Amino acid sequence: MDNKTVLMRQMEANHNEPNWFVPVEKALDGLTEEQASQKTGNSNSIWEIVTHLVFWNERYLSRFKGITPAKSIESNDESFEKEENENWEKTKQRLQHVLTDWKSLLKEADDEFLQRSAHDDRHDPWYSVIANINIHNAYHIGQIIEIRKTTGNWDPKNGVH
Repeated sequence: MDNKTVLMRQMEANHNEPNWFVPVEKALDGLTEEQASQKTGNSNSIWEIVTHLVFWNERYLSRFKGITPAKSIESNDESFEKEENENWEKTKQRLQHVLTDWKSLLKEADDEFLQRSAHDDRHDPWYSVIANINIHNAYHIGQIIEIRKTTGNWDPKNGVH
């Protein structure tokens, strides 16, 4: 199996195809704005985590397209800050959109492009960067499920008992 196929399968598992874990589409299904905003202790809310996923996926997708990302931050903490005047449904839609775009563009990319560096200051091939994006997404999907379980709004029938 080639790099691209592995990356595509990882993206699909993260996005909307149940596999070894619940994909983000299912992890967010039925979650209200109030539930998405709940915080326990110093942890981020689900909404903040989704905002963070949107930020980093959009940022790297822009770079993948050859576009310099418009928004910059000074600290990773800023990537969890909700957009002003953006409601929960819009945030979820942005995440679904960027994950769908990732799959479409990756499907069209050739191996030569995936071997190119994703960064100007070091050699870090796109296939490696995308693998790390997939791991990053999976990590935060697990957080979302755990938050839902601890706040009592997860139905075990949806997976991950």
